Amino acid sequence: MTLTSQLISTCFQRLPGQIDEGALRMARLSLIDSLAVAYAAYGERPIDMLRSLSTEGQTEGESTVIGYGERGRATDVSLVNGMMISLQLFDDNHELMRGHPSGPLLPAVLSVAESRGLTLCEAMRAFVIGYEVECRLGILLNPSHYELGWHATATQGAVASAVASGLLLGLNESQMAYALGIVASLASGIRRNFGTMTMSLHSGMAASQGVRAAKLAALGFTADPNVFENPRGYGAIFSPEWTDAALQANLAKWGNDWMIKVPTFKLYPCGRPNLFGIDAALALRAKEGFRVEDIERIVCDVSYMYPRTVVHSRPVNGLQGKTSLEYCVATTLMNGRPTLADFTDEAVHRPHVRALLDRTEMRVPPELSEAIPAVRKAPFEQPVTVNLHMRDGRHLSEVVHVAKGSPTNPTTEEELNGKFTDCAVPHIGQARALGILAALGNSTLPVRDLMASLIVRR
Repeated sequence: MTLTSQLISTCFQRLPGQIDEGALRMARLSLIDSLAVAYAAYGERPIDMLRSLSTEGQTEGESTVIGYGERGRATDVSLVNGMMISLQLFDDNHELMRGHPSGPLLPAVLSVAESRGLTLCEAMRAFVIGYEVECRLGILLNPSHYELGWHATATQGAVASAVASGLLLGLNESQMAYALGIVASLASGIRRNFGTMTMSLHSGMAASQGVRAAKLAALGFTADPNVFENPRGYGAIFSPEWTDAALQANLAKWGNDWMIKVPTFKLYPCGRPNLFGIDAALALRAKEGFRVEDIERIVCDVSYMYPRTVVHSRPVNGLQGKTSLEYCVATTLMNGRPTLADFTDEAVHRPHVRALLDRTEMRVPPELSEAIPAVRKAPFEQPVTVNLHMRDGRHLSEVVHVAKGSPTNPTTEEELNGKFTDCAVPHIGQARALGILAALGNSTLPVRDLMASLIVRR
């Protein structure tokens, strides 16, 4: 039995029977979070540009674009919905995946489930298994995969989307092997594009390519059916630390502790590494007596991976601001908890914030360097310290070991519901938003009906 066939057998035969209520509950919370951030992207120019090439104006098709109500092929709809979920960088994150699990996966699940007339429960079961795939691949590929510059959301998410789509389409295991071979050649996305529109396009690409691979395989389209084997297999190409033996050993753990049970749900619309700095800045505002204008210099002590990831130290637009630790700290110190309004192109040029930003820097202390094995293994789980050097000589600092939203400091269901209403109400009103939240608790709800309920009425 090949490694690829073992992976497929795990996903198609063993894992479905291990899905428990706890995993399905977390899948529902992921759905709430993802629909919230999709509404946060409604009407944004990058989405309109992508729609113009994919779904704009269409009223016929198998799947529905979130909010807009346009219909089209599942591959096109999942492309748009994936970018919507990830555009504001407000979507969920997973430490072990090293990426954003729902953005590249949920749109594939929703579009295929809708096209097949399936229920929310059927869709969420496939979502749980796909989520397991992308996070478990993250354990095996990283840290080298991420360090080389690959965007795990795209490269791992595409495989997960193919697996989930294959489950929903009812592929047999032979067809699924071809689907994995196809998607391995379609998976891509580089971190150089962080802070641009293309960063969120990665999620849409992964969702769309996963659906495409599964549908092509269903038609008899072929690929290498053993794409996880060395030499030149998926893992070996993407990471020098990948081994076939590691995959085989890891497969036995899949579903034992479901990856979906330990996500990060954000309360701030920016990259996950920045959450630590924001929490530190909020704590300083709450407890230290100082005036922002009296800050001479701000130094953020971070792990070695921060300067390689949140790279826009002096952002020139809103998307770059989301991937700038310095900007996130400066705007939080100046104005408090950051909201979507802090990440517009205009907001990053506010003179008072810009003046503080120019006095803010990142620093990697020796204990957080790449040379420390524990730091290299988990660079974004290391503490972040925000140091304020005041003009009167005082030195104020705050250390954050666990950011809000992390598994050990989780976002509550009540907070997630609040996030959904905050993002959705401007487009659909309070009554409809609360109605959708209630409907998401109905596992027998047809996905087709859910998608219809999300449409913004103008």
